[in-house]
Amino acid sequence: GAAAVRQPWRMAAAWLDRIGGDAPVSERHREQWPAVVRMARAGLNAPLTSSAGRLFDAVAAMAGVRDVISYEGQAAAELEARVDPGERGAYPARVVEGDPLVIAAGDLVRAVAEDAVAGVDAGRIAARFHRGLAAAVVGAVRVLAERTGLRTVALSGGVFQNVVLLGAVVDGLEREGFRVLAHARVPPGDGGIALGQAVVAAAEQGTMADLFGGDPGEPHTYVERLIEQTDQLRAA
Repeated sequence: GAAAVRQPWRMAAAWLDRIGGDAPVSERHREQWPAVVRMARAGLNAPLTSSAGRLFDAVAAMAGVRDVISYEGQAAAELEARVDPGERGAYPARVVEGDPLVIAAGDLVRAVAEDAVAGVDAGRIAARFHRGLAAAVVGAVRVLAERTGLRTVALSGGVFQNVVLLGAVVDGLEREGFRVLAHARVPPGDGGIALGQAVVAAAEQGTMADLFGGDPGEPHTYVERLIEQTDQLRAA
């Protein structure tokens, strides 16, 4: 639950228990580790999540980068900052066919744990993880493109605030001939959601004209004007 967000080592505990692995992080929290594992197994205050952010949290803790955070996204941001640009390796991760399509994140976690136990530097682990996840995303898109015939890919969600991951995914997709859409003026995470909520609320309450003075036009015009105002505030 919320404690796992504040303490990424708890996500590491749940993942390591699931794959039957171990890493030095378990020794750092040996007193609480068994209780957290039991809670995860029982689903007690331990809801399932498909969040990429929580995966980054687990990897950050296993790599020894960050066990406890002070602000949202800290562990993931610090893991990104530790990426060794000279590392060319990538952890393998299967793309499991089905509906929905699934990236086997456990493959990445297992590789991270093995390297952590072997004493591999956190920067190399971070790089291999980012490169492996990016390759898995490209692989998943490839499968979906074969199913649908679509060749345009939109990358959105908070995880794509990670410049290293975004760059690797974009490069991989463009090499395969995909047209890639990425955020430029609206953030891909909570900021983008907040903008959408503002648009919906204004549309439902009929306040868009009040905000801009006169007829704001269609909703997409309203969004454009709102973005322009944000850009002007940033410039000021």
